[in-house]
Amino acid sequence: MKYKNYSNKYIIITGASLGLGKALAKRFALEGCNLILLSLPGEGLANYSRMLANEYGVKILHFETDLCKGENIKEFADWVLNQKVQIAGLVNNAGLGGSALFEQTSISLIDTMLLVNVRALTLLTRYFLPALKAQEHSFILNVSSIAAFKPMPFKMVYPASKAFVYSFSVGLGEELKDTGVHVAVMHPGPMNTSEDNEARIGKHGFMGKGAWLTVDDVADIGVSKMLAGDKVIIPGVYNKVIIRLLKFIPRIFAMPMIYKVLSKEVFSESERQSI
Repeated sequence: MKYKNYSNKYIIITGASLGLGKALAKRFALEGCNLILLSLPGEGLANYSRMLANEYGVKILHFETDLCKGENIKEFADWVLNQKVQIAGLVNNAGLGGSALFEQTSISLIDTMLLVNVRALTLLTRYFLPALKAQEHSFILNVSSIAAFKPMPFKMVYPASKAFVYSFSVGLGEELKDTGVHVAVMHPGPMNTSEDNEARIGKHGFMGKGAWLTVDDVADIGVSKMLAGDKVIIPGVYNKVIIRLLKFIPRIFAMPMIYKVLSKEVFSESERQSI
């Protein structure tokens, strides 16, 4: 696949106003791709869209909505399809995570995480797949996480939701292997997506700093690898090594190690010493 396959066609990117989604939008715009950007209301998407359009000379449509609601997902899909533009790519980036004791996590947050990370991604893929299949060359890039490869305490339902994204993407990719739709799933590690995220990852010490990449680096690696035909993308050498090690370390040893690292996000030093 090459960018020339997407000339005068549009790529949809969800969660495009912040963090990795914002970096992915810039990365595709840099290559001259037209974009359809989606974000929550009130995150400055209109201004960012105008900036990208002016700087890179591409056409950009934008839409603001909350993907927690099924009717909003359909409304967005209908709006895109009514634009009568050719859709060459779908980047399912929108998602949310965090760190907390599961019992102390609100029902609302758990529900939101599942609705956005799992349902919205799945339904958007279903809504846009016929349009993608209508192109000679197109792609779906789903954003998962390195958390998909090992259960993790203190991450609520986030790792399980990202494991779903991995399984769904690989299965769908096999189903579509004889079509023009390439399906890839990307598993980023720690990134500078927000000040809160930087603070949490900073508590991991060497483990967190070693895996750290900027959102621009992850976007560049993800897009380049996807266009090269990779199906499973793990940005960063350190992350690749960690994932390989965790696959070979028995769970009885791996889980206490993960617990020790991630407990730093939810417990104070004195609380951890008393556990």
